[in-house]
Amino acid sequence: MTINFTICFGEEQRMFAHIEQMGHSLHWHRSIYAKRGMLLPKGYYNNKVLWKMFLFSKEIHQTDQRRYQTIGREDRLSLLPNPLLSRVLLHLPTKDVVKTSVLSSRWRSVWRYVPGLDLDDRELPDYSSFVNFVDRFVEFLRSNDSPIAKLKLTSKRVKSDPSAIKPWVKEALVRKLQHLEINYSTRFNSLELLPIMLFACPTLVCLRLFDVAFNELNHVSLPRLKTMHLEEVKFTNHAAIETLIASCPVLEDLSIVQDDLKVIRVVSQTITSINLVRDTNHQDNEKWEVLIHTPRLKYLSLKDKKSSSFIIYKMSPSAKVDIAVDFNVKGFLDPNDLEKRNSIGHFFKNISSSVRDMIICWETLKVIHQYLKLETLPQFPIMSHLHAKIFVADLEMLPILLRSCPNLKTLILELNVSTNKKERTRFSYVPWCFYSSLESVEMKTPISEIGLEVEVIKYFLENSRILKKLTLRLAGRTMKEESLIFMELLNFPRRSSVCEVHVAGLEETMLKL
Repeated sequence: MTINFTICFGEEQRMFAHIEQMGHSLHWHRSIYAKRGMLLPKGYYNNKVLWKMFLFSKEIHQTDQRRYQTIGREDRLSLLPNPLLSRVLLHLPTKDVVKTSVLSSRWRSVWRYVPGLDLDDRELPDYSSFVNFVDRFVEFLRSNDSPIAKLKLTSKRVKSDPSAIKPWVKEALVRKLQHLEINYSTRFNSLELLPIMLFACPTLVCLRLFDVAFNELNHVSLPRLKTMHLEEVKFTNHAAIETLIASCPVLEDLSIVQDDLKVIRVVSQTITSINLVRDTNHQDNEKWEVLIHTPRLKYLSLKDKKSSSFIIYKMSPSAKVDIAVDFNVKGFLDPNDLEKRNSIGHFFKNISSSVRDMIICWETLKVIHQYLKLETLPQFPIMSHLHAKIFVADLEMLPILLRSCPNLKTLILELNVSTNKKERTRFSYVPWCFYSSLESVEMKTPISEIGLEVEVIKYFLENSRILKKLTLRLAGRTMKEESLIFMELLNFPRRSSVCEVHVAGLEETMLKL
């Protein structure tokens, strides 16, 4: 069926009003209207994808007599076969997929053939409606012998019964399921909601599980799985995660958010990205540790307040790391605790030759500050980018930290000024990278007064020989305050003749005039 759209401006306004009255949240950016010479509806809408699809069949033509006019063309998008349309719609949430049914009669039933479901029970009136909708979806695909490529279900309602989820997942698993994401209320995280056959699915490519439990893993085989995200997933056997990883021969992206595993071991020849999170502090005397042996690893994120030991055997060259760990040092590093000192030293030594880009947080730098009074940090010879989040009380160790980065090109500095320390910080010396490689410095923390932050900026301007750009932010209460800060900065001598000082957010500053 071919549908022509010949819509004058008034008709287009009425169509927008009609769709808005039907309760559909549709968005089209103002600039798109302006470029195409269309009148703007009064409201803003939320989904660009649907309107891009709707307007795929329109073309705007400019003439000398009339600035813009809409010329009807054949609806090329609607001419596409259902299987192709279904693959496109598979990338949208189900609530938006259903909305395409109002575009035209051709689209009225297309959404039913989309081989996937992405649904949150909070988008429906009650949990019963959620169950009925999923039941009808699964039954429709079963009756048409259609595959289910994607199943993403979220349920956070207080009043809900999770018993229905197991048959849904079972049906999807036998229908060539590729993407599975289950996120149920934490009230059910001790119940085995999912079928154990899930871990022997030959077609699964992406698995994301939140707050679910499993008793036993008898047979695990996930030959195509590339992405696995496990958040507070409970296993009777704590070695189950190791078994899972070992049974995924092509796994690339791994994320584990888990507070009850004392030992996390990741051994894989294929993983390129790891995200490990253990947020909760603990007070027991047991040893919590992380062991990673992944020679192709390109990205590592550690957010861990429990582990005292991190053993990284191997990473890919030029890796990026995001470190937020305290090695279980709660306030004070005991000089007599040789085991803890060795653990810290071994961690940085093992990653030093592989890291090109590092983000390091406040707690980690506080531990390093204490460690540097007892030991030295290894050199990071290929590190070119460093984002350091540092407490003001630890600023004095900044030159020592940078001494370990002889080839650093970009430094982002984020100061935590929550402490009451107001005295000047004296930097002991100038590290080698100031002379050889440092080209860009960015101060993420807004400057609200002439104080410690200004002293840090002065340190970089006066000592960096080849610095090209220094970026800062101002946060004075008035334009006058910010002008005084900025003039103070401009008066500092610059070691580099090519250095430019950039003020981020200057537009906001001008609004204070």
